[in-house]
Amino acid sequence: MKKLLFVFLLLYAELLFSQINEINKLEIIPKEIDFKGSVKKITIKNFYLHKKNETIDTVKAISEIDFSKEGKIKLLKDNNNLLYDNWRIVEFDNLERIKSISKKEGHEMTNVTNQYFNKKSEFPDSTIINQNKKYKVKFINFFSKNLVVRHEHYINDTLQEYRLYKYNNRNQIIEDLYFNPEDNTDETMVSDKSNGSYQLSFYPERKTFYEYKNNKDTTIVIKIQQKYSRKEVMKKIKNKISNVEIIEKYENNKLKQKRIINILKDSISNLHYRYNNKNEIDSYYNKFINSKRIVTKWTTYQNDKESIYTINIDIVNDDFNNWIKKIYSIKNVTDHIIERKIEYYND
Repeated sequence: MKKLLFVFLLLYAELLFSQINEINKLEIIPKEIDFKGSVKKITIKNFYLHKKNETIDTVKAISEIDFSKEGKIKLLKDNNNLLYDNWRIVEFDNLERIKSISKKEGHEMTNVTNQYFNKKSEFPDSTIINQNKKYKVKFINFFSKNLVVRHEHYINDTLQEYRLYKYNNRNQIIEDLYFNPEDNTDETMVSDKSNGSYQLSFYPERKTFYEYKNNKDTTIVIKIQQKYSRKEVMKKIKNKISNVEIIEKYENNKLKQKRIINILKDSISNLHYRYNNKNEIDSYYNKFINSKRIVTKWTTYQNDKESIYTINIDIVNDDFNNWIKKIYSIKNVTDHIIERKIEYYND
């Protein structure tokens, strides 16, 4: 059984504290693939209704996903604009890791990305991206005990930058060290006035450290960037009722942002707050989701009147209790429709 969208949001939060994975499958796999039973294929059609010049303009997009009998994705084909015969084709291995990404324009097929794996890690040994014949990007991971310890970035076979990772005895990352051959200053912003011109270059912060704490049902991960006094604190709270993740961002020991994701059995809330220098909430953007409704509430500045945006969802299920149609409406006007055709292995 494929899990719900909630899992994707959890994984997104976890990615804040992990190594770089150049091909993020959470951004590639459609979110509408939850199902029960032995599904062979799901075809998803999206209909977006836009009012334009007092007429309704419908834009269609389609995704086709093939599954193994174990419920893992084997192949994804998608087209985000059916006015053109342009498809993206994504192949997965038997561990549901992305092997290749190709583009099909009419009858012409172009291989864009390849990933190579020797281990069971989600991180590939190498990723090669061919943007065109003259521009090739390559990323190489080096492993020790199945953990990535070095990550290299090349353009046309020339090293651009690399990262070194260190771990504690629980295999948790504790150091992320960034190096760039062109920048030995340990500065994130470097200016160059040579050759009669002014050039400004930006680099990631060189040193990032991680700390871990556990308190009963709460796990705390602290991400520290000392040079500019930045810190992120992620708290995970798991119990029988809910999963909660809290991400706090600090600068100079002052709270700047807080994000709270609360996942229940049949709903999710995603709360995002910004703070001023007095540690007061300056603005917020909060979203509440269940199977029937999406409610968004926000302000843009302190003491601003709250704005509310509600989307209602009508659902049609098939005989296996998998949804095959969702109609999204705003103030009783249809805005967006998703239709699914589901093929089962026992059909």
